[in-house]
Amino acid sequence: MQQVNIIPNPEIAIIFKDWANDWAKESDPSKKDMATKFFTVYKLAAEMFIKGGEVDIQFLSALFEDCKQKLEHAQEMNEKVRSALGDDTERAEAIIKKITHTAQDAAHVVRYLGSLLQPTQKS
Repeated sequence: MQQVNIIPNPEIAIIFKDWANDWAKESDPSKKDMATKFFTVYKLAAEMFIKGGEVDIQFLSALFEDCKQKLEHAQEMNEKVRSALGDDTERAEAIIKKITHTAQDAAHVVRYLGSLLQPTQKS
């Protein structure tokens, strides 16, 4: 397994910690459902960017792809929220604000992880 050395990055760690906290509300440690899996992955990612060090490139690639998907699906999700909650504008706007914030965080992570992964893709 190819390893990449990362330096601690508290800004990226906070993004993953926030996502882990969001999923913690939905997860049940006794079950291996998607909420628990996302919680675990984001928690590990947060810890990884707090500590730094050697990280498996496949893990970084998976995080990169996950964040890229968040970006690609944000507009579609916002449209679905508007459609589903058309009568409840206040709730729809609150959800859209959260989706947009997550997409902005994901864009930041994609740029950062892309810069980490780029040198490894050339070799």
